[in-house]
Amino acid sequence: MLLSVAVCALAVTLAAAQNVTYDYVIAGAGTAGMLLAVVLSENPDITVCVLEAGGDGRTDRNITDPERRGTIQDTMYDWQFMTTPQPGLYPNGTEGAQPVPRGRVLGGTSAMNWMIHNTDSRVQLDIWESLLNLTSWNWQTLSTAFRESETMYAPPPNESQYFKYDSIYHGSSGPIQSIFQRSVLSLFPQYVEPTLLNAGYDVPQDRNDGNAVGAGFLPLAIDPHNYTRSYSGSAYTAVQGRSNLHVLIDARVTGIDWASSTSGNVTAAGLRYVSDAGGPNTTQHVAGREVIISAGCIQSPQILELSGVGDPAILSPLGIQTVVNLTNVGEGLRDPPMMNYLPISFGVNTTFTGGQYIQNFIELESARNMLSATDYAAASQWLNSTTHVNGVRDVQLAVFKELWFAEQPLIEMAWQFNLQNVTPYNLIPLSQGSVHINSSDPLAPPVIDPSYNHVNATINGTEVDWDMWLLAKAAQTYETRLATTSPMNSMCEQM
Repeated sequence: MLLSVAVCALAVTLAAAQNVTYDYVIAGAGTAGMLLAVVLSENPDITVCVLEAGGDGRTDRNITDPERRGTIQDTMYDWQFMTTPQPGLYPNGTEGAQPVPRGRVLGGTSAMNWMIHNTDSRVQLDIWESLLNLTSWNWQTLSTAFRESETMYAPPPNESQYFKYDSIYHGSSGPIQSIFQRSVLSLFPQYVEPTLLNAGYDVPQDRNDGNAVGAGFLPLAIDPHNYTRSYSGSAYTAVQGRSNLHVLIDARVTGIDWASSTSGNVTAAGLRYVSDAGGPNTTQHVAGREVIISAGCIQSPQILELSGVGDPAILSPLGIQTVVNLTNVGEGLRDPPMMNYLPISFGVNTTFTGGQYIQNFIELESARNMLSATDYAAASQWLNSTTHVNGVRDVQLAVFKELWFAEQPLIEMAWQFNLQNVTPYNLIPLSQGSVHINSSDPLAPPVIDPSYNHVNATINGTEVDWDMWLLAKAAQTYETRLATTSPMNSMCEQM
């Protein structure tokens, strides 16, 4: 009976979607698209339809159980994309090609990620307005929007000493529920935190205050009432009874329908898609007065190019008519490299307690804090003397320099395990790649080339791969400082 009701409800939704013109149609029910639909449909006079290529996993414990975070990678809930072969990376049987996990499910990649969230630094977000000329895109407006999306719960009194929390920097009525972790591994308060302080690092108060630099526990998107993942999928659950909000699952967007494709008068009229119900060879349509492409950094460019929005040099050879000549589509892809084969692991002679639940001790540091004085000076000299880097837009180089010399977070050290392992990340690589189609077949995967190690730099007279050099040097300096500073030096085994 329940199955019959569900099928009937889906049939009604499909019929409604195909016979009305919505105010908004959105491609992608992911981290942004689904949450945007929830906000737009708060007004009962606005109709919204969201198309999601994946299914509905809101009852799957591999998604909802925080302790199973990351386990849906390489499953039916993952697009299972791969990059092109990347020279210089661990071959791993794929010539250096790397997996690109992306959620193919209601909730998108917010159903897959590790649930950590915090606001970027004031300097980093203010750059959007000051250097990129994006009016009103700054820390004040964006941090306000972030707070409006969140309901943050204070840590219980018996655990408050572990967590740096100030309610003024958090929301209290948003759709995403947030808490701190349920248990604290003794490694952090007894060893890591005091060692960082003794080594000259900062363990500041709530880092949502505009200064993101430093170490400490960050909030997790978890609903404390039932200890489940809080994400755009659960945000939809709370409002799915709205008559003005329709969500089509298993509906893969294949392009934009145009009301007019005349140059200077291009107007979108809706989205076309294929579904499991209709079959891959049957194209269906949803009409909308406004069309929003929110399929993430991988598939938004794919949908645009399939629709004729992009570089004619890419579209024309595939037989796709250029509707909007926009050569930036698919360009500027940045994928932060990480040291994951293997992460830094400290050999210890101590047993830890408190690891019953997932851990989340995150350190965000500037280059100055993570490099030796000699390496920082040499790298700064190269940046100061460099006015242009092939493959990097000048304005993006300017942004990077601003972050570097303003001592903003460029390196992350992520302690996310119930043991003494830490994973280094290069948060803002200079190397940039692209995402493009190489086929007019809308079901073919896009070509993803992050172009790791593309930028070369001359440091102390030696040419190096900038991004890998920075990551390796930061990891080396960090590991040495911690292993030789009290109290961690007493915990580490002699090698």
